[in-house]
Amino acid sequence: MNDIVFILLLSVGMLGTSAFFKQWRLFFVFLIFFIIFGLCEWLSITQTGLSISQHFWRFDESNPVGGWIVIVGMLLSWLSLLAHFKWRKK
Repeated sequence: MNDIVFILLLSVGMLGTSAFFKQWRLFFVFLIFFIIFGLCEWLSITQTGLSISQHFWRFDESNPVGGWIVIVGMLLSWLSLLAHFKWRKK
């Protein structure tokens, strides 16, 4: 996937939809996430010459099982957050 398309989909999906529905607290959570992630990307590239994604891809090539474990862990984390938002306790 093209990096521009990836960033556009990620930002529209998080920032765009939360702003459209005036969910400003959620919008600022996502905005802070993007700022911190961008800073980490910049630091990674300036310190190592590789982005965070490139570091993960190298790890995944040398340790495919570990790569899958990280992906499944991320998937479970995001799914639990989405479930928390959607199926809340009253």
